This record gives sequence, structure tokens and C-alpha cells, in this order.
Amino acid sequence: MNPLIRLLLYIGFSISTLLSKSEELIIIHILVVVGLMVLERENWNEWKFCTRPFWKYFPMTGVIFLGISFLVSSRPISVIITDVAFATIRMMVLVSAMAFYTIQCRSNEIITALRSVSFKMNLKWRMVEDLLLFFDMTVRFYPSLQEEWRRVERSKKALAIRESESFITRTIQDARFIPDFIVMNLERSKTLTQVMEMRGYATTIPRSVYPVIPMTFADIFWTTITCGILVGVHTFA
Repeated sequence: MNPLIRLLLYIGFSISTLLSKSEELIIIHILVVVGLMVLERENWNEWKFCTRPFWKYFPMTGVIFLGISFLVSSRPISVIITDVAFATIRMMVLVSAMAFYTIQCRSNEIITALRSVSFKMNLKWRMVEDLLLFFDMTVRFYPSLQEEWRRVERSKKALAIRESESFITRTIQDARFIPDFIVMNLERSKTLTQVMEMRGYATTIPRSVYPVIPMTFADIFWTTITCGILVGVHTFA
């Protein structure tokens, strides 16, 4: 499935979840998430790792909101409890579904799909090319920055440089190192810019893309079916 179509379907499901007001609609969305769990059971551990913090966070915020509503709202207690419970369940369903999306589709696939659409349509928009390149480079090089920072931390441990257990002290120590870290990566950026110029960036618009991700009939078909189901459910529920 085209990554853009997958993103559209998950966004549509998320919006549908937030708009669900009745018990029947919420149960339907819960069943859809359960179905995703069955289909993606090989990724169960990764999904559990992604959603674990929210299983604690949302019930806590629900309890806090419930207490505030008791103090400031004049509505019946049963109505307040029902609204808070529904809101908490909707958010948990939404997060559970979008966690599967992050597992199924990586960010660089979205960028490649967008560039494929731009290339197929022969859009000669310099601003669009620059934006796509910016997001592509951000997605590709941010993990390398994280790994480089971890490498620096491992180097400190290898040199027997003990870090303070105080959060404030560690923050001050890291802040002192940040300027050097930025200078190191600015040098990498300069090298990357030179490589892009040598490869002829900005001489041809739109740039070619590989691999080209096509928009197939199946993608359009499933998008139409899914949109029809969501509209029908909310119309007749």
C-alpha cells in the first residue's frame, strides 16, 4: 500500500475515533484496533513498548480531570464519569492505532512517496523541492545525531569520567558540551553541502527519485471504501 494512502486511512480512523460519541461507535473502533493487534501480532512487543507510557498517562489525566469536573461543574456525576471515561477510551484507541502506523510505515517512506507524486506530476516548484529535501535530511540524519551523542557518552565512561547524579549538574555539564557538539556537526553539514553541489543539486527540477512509489488502483479503491464506511457509520449511527 502507498504510504500516503496508509497515512490518510489512519488519519481518517483517528478523526472518526475522536468524533465517536456513542457506545456502539466506540466499541466498533475498539474492535478495529483489536483486529490490528491480531494482524500485527508479530510486532506486539514493539507496539507494547510504544504505547506503555500512555496506558499510565491517560488514566491519570482522566482521574485528574474527573476531580476538577466534580469541583467546577454542575452536571450530574453520572454524566461527568461517562464523558471522562469515553474521552479516555477514545484517546487510548487513537494512540493504539497510530502506534501500529508508526510500526508499519517509516518516515522516509512518506518523504519518498511525496517526492514520487511530485516527480510523476512534473511539478517544477523549487520551494516544494527544498521542503521535501529538508524533511528528508531531517529524518535521515537525526538518528545519526542521537547515535553520535550516545557515542560521546560512552567515550566519557571509557575515560572514567564520572557524571554527577544530580540532574541539574548533568544538565550544566551537557550544556557546556553542546557548543562543541554543534561545531562538529556544522563541519559535517559543510561537507554534505559540498557533496550535494558536486552531484548537481538544484540544476534540475524536479529531482529524480528512487524507488518511485506508484499510486495503484488498489490504493484508490481501499481509500474510497474506507471513507465510505466511516461516513456511513457516523451518518447512520
